[in-house]
Amino acid sequence: MISFSKHFRQIKPYDDYNVTDVPWHEAMAAGNGRLGGLESCAPVEDSIIYQNVEFVMPSEEPRHVPYEVTSQLEEARQSVINFDDTWNIHDRKRTNMYCYHPGHMVRIVLDGQLDIEKQPDIKGQPDISDYRRWTDYKTGTINTTFKADKTSVSRSTFVSRKQNVIITKIISDKAIDMSVSIDDFESMPKFGVQKNNVPAPERNMLYSRFVSGDIIGTVVHYPEYEGSELAKGGFAGVTRILTDGDMSVSSKPKDSRAYTCIDETAPVINILHAQSITLVAYIDWTDDMGEYCEFRDRVKNKDTFALLDKCINRVKCADITEEPVSLGHDNIELKLGGGYSGEFANEELLDLQKNEHDIIPQLLERLYYNGLYGMQACAGVTAPRLSGLWVGEWNLLWRSAYTMDANVNIQVSGMNSSGLYEAGVGYMWFILRQIPDWVNNAAMVYGMKDAVLIPVNTDGHRAMMVEYDINYPFQYWNAGAGWMLIPIYEFLQTYGDAVITTDDVALIKMYGKDTFDVRKDVYEPLLKKTYNFWKQIGNPEYYTDTDGNARYEKGKCSLNESEHYLIIPSFSPENKPFGYHSAITANAAMDISAAKDVINMYTEMLNYTKVDGYEQAVSEAEALLRMLPDFMYDESGAVKEWSMKEYGENNAHRHISHLYPAWPALQTQHDSKLASACRQAIINRNHENKGKDDTASHGWIHKALVEARLKNADAVYDTLNLLVHSDIFYTTLFTDHNTDRSKGVYCTDTAFGLVGIINEMLVYSDEHTIELLPAWSDKLGSGMVKGLRTRCGITIDELKWDVDKKKVYVSLDWDKTEGINVVCRNYEIEKIGHGR
Repeated sequence: MISFSKHFRQIKPYDDYNVTDVPWHEAMAAGNGRLGGLESCAPVEDSIIYQNVEFVMPSEEPRHVPYEVTSQLEEARQSVINFDDTWNIHDRKRTNMYCYHPGHMVRIVLDGQLDIEKQPDIKGQPDISDYRRWTDYKTGTINTTFKADKTSVSRSTFVSRKQNVIITKIISDKAIDMSVSIDDFESMPKFGVQKNNVPAPERNMLYSRFVSGDIIGTVVHYPEYEGSELAKGGFAGVTRILTDGDMSVSSKPKDSRAYTCIDETAPVINILHAQSITLVAYIDWTDDMGEYCEFRDRVKNKDTFALLDKCINRVKCADITEEPVSLGHDNIELKLGGGYSGEFANEELLDLQKNEHDIIPQLLERLYYNGLYGMQACAGVTAPRLSGLWVGEWNLLWRSAYTMDANVNIQVSGMNSSGLYEAGVGYMWFILRQIPDWVNNAAMVYGMKDAVLIPVNTDGHRAMMVEYDINYPFQYWNAGAGWMLIPIYEFLQTYGDAVITTDDVALIKMYGKDTFDVRKDVYEPLLKKTYNFWKQIGNPEYYTDTDGNARYEKGKCSLNESEHYLIIPSFSPENKPFGYHSAITANAAMDISAAKDVINMYTEMLNYTKVDGYEQAVSEAEALLRMLPDFMYDESGAVKEWSMKEYGENNAHRHISHLYPAWPALQTQHDSKLASACRQAIINRNHENKGKDDTASHGWIHKALVEARLKNADAVYDTLNLLVHSDIFYTTLFTDHNTDRSKGVYCTDTAFGLVGIINEMLVYSDEHTIELLPAWSDKLGSGMVKGLRTRCGITIDELKWDVDKKKVYVSLDWDKTEGINVVCRNYEIEKIGHGR
């Protein structure tokens, strides 16, 4: 399967563009989890923006939890219990994590052929024909072919997992001339400017460009901010050029707008009479680039930098004969029937869809493969950022952070069911890096011991609790750790016990080892700390009485029968009760659901490990579960976002945090009342939330995941149909943050979340159940899928369905299904394949 386009967008330096039409958004993407590339695929002036998922720009923002947060807990509780929505955390101004940023951008310019008859001694723009670009989903290769003045040219770029370099090969059937240079960092969009035109920290960085033999590169020193772990840090990127042609070096004057560049000129490598050109690139960062004040002199004196030497050695040692190999997602195959016959470019399918009322199966199929490809390209080292692995501008909105109150969770929703093992492993490294900060957060905010509290965002380096204010009081968002735990729990359900190994020096230093047993070293320790949070949050002074009224009784030491702890304070991202001016509340349904989930996982773990005293620990956990609040329901029958008699529902909002019981939890599967209440809650949201707030794509994807779990096939279909008829998809099939592109933000929520949705439509599973086609709409027709994984450890070798015959044919290891209920509500099951 490939994603191809007949069009391209050239990325021009210092270009002004419309926020709804950003050139780099149309670049094709490749990655190996750590390094990546965005390639414009423009035939005459191609651009490759190199990526390193760990790149962050330091700033003056503090890197510690505010000390005053500890003393504010009782104030927050009192404001909530007294329904005082004027308490504003003492005018707290939210601070932010560091911002993800791009690496260097290489510009590859193809010179026109010498036309003696028309323009002697002048080379102009070549005449381009037969243009085509595509991404090979199987090998992760970006390809471009075209004719330039009747010379056939092909380019391919892939990111090697084996060598951790980016390799570009250019081949022509006749000799061509071209030049390679590195663009000014300032020439990329939004350099030096944050939201609301606030000056950005990269204005204070310093960089130099150079050529050394067959290598062109750049070395950058980050700004120096007191208290920053990157005060002496920086990054570097190099590109080695190998060719059968002739190479020479020239220079051009530095653009006056390149104000952070310390050089007077910019180097260019010129290539003449070549039929084969290979570029090998590597980029990396360090926290030890030396003193900021010495950087200029060190560059001037041609001193060495350890990081630069590392980068140069990497590209010099690279094996350029390496061929791209098949990626890990090729075990999944999806085929949908019906629709159009013939081959269509991405943009042609998108245009056809605008004129079709129903979803075009070929488009949905290609979107699915694109999501799988993108997830695999981000796999192995960490979780996906908001923009995945890719960014082509500075100061992308929301800093392209890892956002954990919906976005990361949506992006990995199809990870385990798709069998993307490396994605699961990378997700666990992502979690392990944060745990020390999570423990400190719980200690600082709540005074807890050996517990975890997660922030809404991490920049990949730190996860301390700093991003909160009165509008977004994430210091009191309690459910996050439970949510982040679920994919690890599902990983164990899917694959069983596993051992994973890292070469990450920071992780090895943090934990004193490089090898981790997923159950014993990752899941169980995190689950214990998450359980400890819920064990310590209850305070008997704050409770609901037997009539369900919120009460405060100073000095109260224990709960009476039928009384329940208040979860106080509480925050339901990112909403607040109707008519109430504060988002700091109590008894958010999300918290209640997450607490139930964690406690049930904890008791399951205890019964599995049977450690000394486990029976008493189980009894205590079950008692805690009884003392926590339960869900409440409004007059429409919907689950309330806050289990408080005193709060009114506010449905004019995109987030649906209160539907956590349906997704990511499985609590609605065996609770018909709760399932009906969640369905009604979705109806209420759809009715009341319309307009600008409803263009954020993660709200749509989140809603579709919930609807799929609630087995509402028509509702899932309608959401997908709205998406494919919107403007969210670029010609590469990657996606914007908004369905109308109103914010101009490259965002992978939709691209990756679609995989989770489609998998949920095709198969639901838990440890005792496999349900086939639980939310598949007949409007999408018949089809086939291979390779889906289940939470009971069984792989669906093949699943075929015929919507006309109402039959489903399923091949799996039936010998392993003892004690597992394989069901399909709307189709007759016919067993095929082995083990029948």
